[in-house]
Amino acid sequence: MEVQVKDIIRAYDFKPMVGRTDCFVEGEVLDRANTEHGFQAYKIRVTRDVFDGREFDELAYKEVEKHRVGDIVFVPWKVSFMEYQGRVINLSR
Repeated sequence: MEVQVKDIIRAYDFKPMVGRTDCFVEGEVLDRANTEHGFQAYKIRVTRDVFDGREFDELAYKEVEKHRVGDIVFVPWKVSFMEYQGRVINLSR
């Protein structure tokens, strides 16, 4: 998958499947080959956070401590556990 800085990507926390609600973040790519944590990752600023099918919004959920909207997160290129096709999707292309 080709990803460039400023693209918007979606990264799933868990593989989507029937009977289970989605968990993912979407965000703008700030760095496409970041190694700050010792692995290849996309560094993104989260613009959308969905957990257990519930969308968290920075303004509407200020009281919720665990939302990731506005945070910087690191999305690994590949993981050794639960890797699957479509774990990371480029929404800009």
